Amino acid sequence: MHLTRHAEERIQHRKISEQQLDWLLSYGRVGHHKGVCLYLFDRDGFEQLLREIEPTSQTTALKCRHIYAVVANDAVVTVGHRDDRLKSQKPHRRIRRGVPSHPASRRIHHSNY
Repeated sequence: MHLTRHAEERIQHRKISEQQLDWLLSYGRVGHHKGVCLYLFDRDGFEQLLREIEPTSQTTALKCRHIYAVVANDAVVTVGHRDDRLKSQKPHRRIRRGVPSHPASRRIHHSNY
């Protein structure tokens, strides 16, 4: 798979080897997030990777447990280490009619009663 220039820079900057990226693309789970393909290791895929690689590569494989790759149009756009920001989008908030959405405006609104 083709790497964009940005992905090459991110791989180098974040110290992710191309072998680790190849493992992710082969054994990782594909999800869709905001219109792109997102490759992540789930438990089953990562355990399969550990079973199938050589024992000498185990240390390198263990370091790539929490990496991700963003792929669009058959090109890797970026690669990084997964954190909580990646898990969910902005939570949905309940909208109440007649009540301002900004916290300061809400305090003023409630103090008038």
